[in-house]
Amino acid sequence: MQYNLPSTLTESILPGVSSKMNNTQYNSTSFDPRHLRHLYRHIWSCPPLDFKSETGYYSQSGEDAALHKNFFKDSLSQRNPGIFVEIGALDGVTYSNTLFFERMFDWRGVLIEAQPDNARKLLRVNRTKTVKIPFGICSLPQTDIQMLGEGNAVAGDIANMDESFKNTWHKNKNKTRKVACGPIGTYLSAIGITHIDFFSLDVEGAELSVLLTMNWNIQIHYLLVENNSKMGNITTLLKSYGFRIQEFSHCIPGRDCASNTLFVNDNYKRPDFLSICLPNIYPDINSYA
Repeated sequence: MQYNLPSTLTESILPGVSSKMNNTQYNSTSFDPRHLRHLYRHIWSCPPLDFKSETGYYSQSGEDAALHKNFFKDSLSQRNPGIFVEIGALDGVTYSNTLFFERMFDWRGVLIEAQPDNARKLLRVNRTKTVKIPFGICSLPQTDIQMLGEGNAVAGDIANMDESFKNTWHKNKNKTRKVACGPIGTYLSAIGITHIDFFSLDVEGAELSVLLTMNWNIQIHYLLVENNSKMGNITTLLKSYGFRIQEFSHCIPGRDCASNTLFVNDNYKRPDFLSICLPNIYPDINSYA
């Protein structure tokens, strides 16, 4: 008996696949290796692992190496698995502060990137232990932000960029792209996150705006924030929730040195086991813009 693979099934597995398979006939009483190859290619195939790194670390300025060696090394065996959140995740590999922990220690986490070109690459990358969110962060009732910049590491929400930053990286560039947004606390609560071992925040001046949308019932142990002109307000906010500034040296001599502040919550109480809800299906990367 022959039959067509239902379009509703293929669309539910991977949007856009059914159009490629509408004319394919499947024989239920025999095995055809061509069908298996077709399924692997269009439904179950994963992108190649392209995570090359000379040192095994991926951060821009050695942040992940310093965190590993100074704060997480002795306790990694107790984190089953560790949970991270990275906002400003770019393509999921470039300058990633979390990829090392996912690859080497099986951590799970959330990757958020609002710039559409970066977000499209993020949705494609083979980071299977993560939830990938291609949206921005904002307070309600706001529903969208205007992203300035192309697919690079200096794109951001134009409403929160310092003028000096715009003049340095986006001089004479005014083209923005509208991106849907929501509160970070809502995103994390929907995924089922209750504790975060490591939170990385690098959004080109919008760090305070992001933190103001956080659900502080979610406990955070280490929070790494890229320095910006609003650090005074950020420090005041985080201290009110029990954080203190932790001395943190991570720059690699002779290389680009990003400036960050590491906050730690000494009252962080972690359950023996944590997990997050990983989705089975992601948005159609071909239609995402």
